[in-house]
Amino acid sequence: MREVRRGLTEKADDAAVATKERWHPSRLAQTRRQPNLAFVCTGFVAPMSVVAPAPSSSRGEVVLQPNYFTSSIFIKALREDITTLIHSYHDLYTKSPPGHPFSLFKHLWSTLGWRWMHLMVFDDRPREMLLNVVHRLFLERMVRTEAPFTRAIALFGLYTFFLTQPRGTAPPLYSLSHIPIPVDQFIALKALTNSLNVDHLHPLQPHVSHILSILLQGKVFFLAPESGSRSLNPRSLPRENFIEGAVLPLDINAPKKKGRPTKRDKIKKAKLDLDSLDKWLYDTPPPLSTAVASSLSSSFEASSGNSPVETTLTQYQNEKARILDAIDPQTTPAASASHANSTIQKSNQFILERLKTAEGFFSAESTLGDQSTGVSRVERAVNELGVTNSVGRLGGALNLLEGAGKTQP
Repeated sequence: MREVRRGLTEKADDAAVATKERWHPSRLAQTRRQPNLAFVCTGFVAPMSVVAPAPSSSRGEVVLQPNYFTSSIFIKALREDITTLIHSYHDLYTKSPPGHPFSLFKHLWSTLGWRWMHLMVFDDRPREMLLNVVHRLFLERMVRTEAPFTRAIALFGLYTFFLTQPRGTAPPLYSLSHIPIPVDQFIALKALTNSLNVDHLHPLQPHVSHILSILLQGKVFFLAPESGSRSLNPRSLPRENFIEGAVLPLDINAPKKKGRPTKRDKIKKAKLDLDSLDKWLYDTPPPLSTAVASSLSSSFEASSGNSPVETTLTQYQNEKARILDAIDPQTTPAASASHANSTIQKSNQFILERLKTAEGFFSAESTLGDQSTGVSRVERAVNELGVTNSVGRLGGALNLLEGAGKTQP
């Protein structure tokens, strides 16, 4: 019995020691740091320490957006390239008509770098827009209003660009399987062969006929409603117009933003200051220094004895008097006087129209002068031309200094 008690006591002491070691703080810390393998095997991961966010060391790739290919930046340049292609082929064709016109076109196509056009962009969305826009601009040069030669060369370009699309590449590149075309342009395109019956265009006729047969048999064209309905997408090209140097106006009354001004705000502020300076320079005549003014005046007086303004006025009055004497019916033959009067009348109408056009740029409150000095007086002076006993009888607006067009008392 004593042996049994001793054995039980020893087991109890061992259990107490084990329990004490298990719940000791250092033991608990070690237990927390070791993950439970059962949780790890079942897919549960123990929570890790939180890492502060940091910027990525690698930058993203630059990708052209589809809007670039419908903007005025790309559309204008591509139209000029197509025009250059047509004119260059026309120069080669007129110098010596080739026996194989399409072979000459393919050589020019490669020489001008058109064969690299398909490698401009590889992403599907912008590439789809690029292909649609290029085919559409070639179709623009095949309308009835274009010359038959231009339409034929534009067809060569459309055919070459469509059939040289890369296919079977790895990774695959987007390629266009159909070309949208309005039905009225499609009808005009089918009749293109008949418009090449002229002698100097006859070598192009079999090539145009062959290309059209290939495109029609391959069912390349996707018919859309007539061009007047603007059924193509986008409706018109360019869709986005780029205005170089355009900056939104700065609102002076807007509340000032907190913090440092942005680059865009600095540009707006600089443009506003520049516009204000331009307006001030336009409204303020440039002053002459005293030394410069005195030297100019003394030199002019020494040479002519009069001030510059008086000399210019005298010269103008002498020239005008000579012109008016030349058209005076009392001293000039009837035929010469009639011709001179018609010339003076046209000149008066031209001056009046230009003044009215300039007045239209001003607001309703600010006009070019009042009733005695503005456009109204010039108009009355023009109406006095040919009226007997009037100041502007001979010259109309040329007699303004003499009092033509003044309001009658």
